Amino acid sequence: MEKLLIIILNAVLISTVMCLADRVNNHIHIFVKRSFCMHCGHILYWYDLIPILSAFLTHARCRYCHYTYGMHYAYFELVGMMVGSYLFSDTLAWISAYLLLFLALEDWHTKRIHADILIPYIIYLFIQSWGDPKILTACVVMIISLFLVYHRQAMGSGDIPVLLLITLTTSSQIFPLTLLVASISAVLYLVKHHVHRLPFVPFLYFGWLSMTLIEKIVTPLAS
Repeated sequence: MEKLLIIILNAVLISTVMCLADRVNNHIHIFVKRSFCMHCGHILYWYDLIPILSAFLTHARCRYCHYTYGMHYAYFELVGMMVGSYLFSDTLAWISAYLLLFLALEDWHTKRIHADILIPYIIYLFIQSWGDPKILTACVVMIISLFLVYHRQAMGSGDIPVLLLITLTTSSQIFPLTLLVASISAVLYLVKHHVHRLPFVPFLYFGWLSMTLIEKIVTPLAS
């Protein structure tokens, strides 16, 4: 029963995060009104909002105007539900996963993020990690990031809180691997799609999530 509740909680959370990201990306106030169809504006009822299930039952179409949204929302919710349920036992990783997901979705669509929402959480991580060697790593990352943002203009200022969060929620062995995976995946995307610039937070999130999951899977097997 407990596992079922955890699965339901994560299904609701992943759906909520995607909804919030859609509203922010479309410049819609978060609290303006209940969930509605982005195409026809019709208010959605509770049975239209069941994560994953509603999309399959309606074939990913609006029940009222029949506009097709695509099944990728349902697949994304399914994967997010599974990952969130797996990370649930690690509170810091679980919270970080949802925060980074929201910022990754925002960065992908608008090329800018509300990175300030991370500041209270980063302060908490600094306090919790005080005395840990990762604090020194975080300070070095901050200095290098400030140089790249304000002197070289090679990255956005919103990337700094994201990098600090990743630094403070990963081990010293995993952090460089996270950056490596993020950089390689970003370069591959640049080459494949022939673009010159791209939002980096989604790739940082991919690198962090990949290495976090690998670490959690491999560590018990190695012990």
